[in-house]
Amino acid sequence: MSIRRFLGSKRADWVVFAIALLLVGRQALSYAFWGIVDIAVRLEIWPPDLIAFDAYGYYSQTTLLHEAVFVAACASFIAAFTALVLRARLALPLLVFCLVPGIADWVMMTSIPQMANDLSGYIHLIGHLVAVCALAYLHRRGFLR
Repeated sequence: MSIRRFLGSKRADWVVFAIALLLVGRQALSYAFWGIVDIAVRLEIWPPDLIAFDAYGYYSQTTLLHEAVFVAACASFIAAFTALVLRARLALPLLVFCLVPGIADWVMMTSIPQMANDLSGYIHLIGHLVAVCALAYLHRRGFLR
């Protein structure tokens, strides 16, 4: 089977959908995890030695604006993942919208000294852009309802 023929098949749609689910799901899960850590630290119930990360030191340096941007990113990624699971057409614009708070959160995070050299944002951004391309492909093919 040629690549051109494969890309025109329903099987390709499902493969691209699975890739998009994995990428968006990883991002939504990551934001949900750090949201739980954020809430637990704010309530002072997070065990300080649970992970190799000074959560109390990090969250003591975040600003109210950074918290608002983080919550917006967290909510939008979870909404985009939910829409994708439902194969809704709304998944594409939601995921595109996630770019703004997601990048802003990363930029604000790197301004905190202990996160100054954090490269995970680049990986996150590349995954995000690949997922947007996958959803654009699925939207064009009529796979999303």
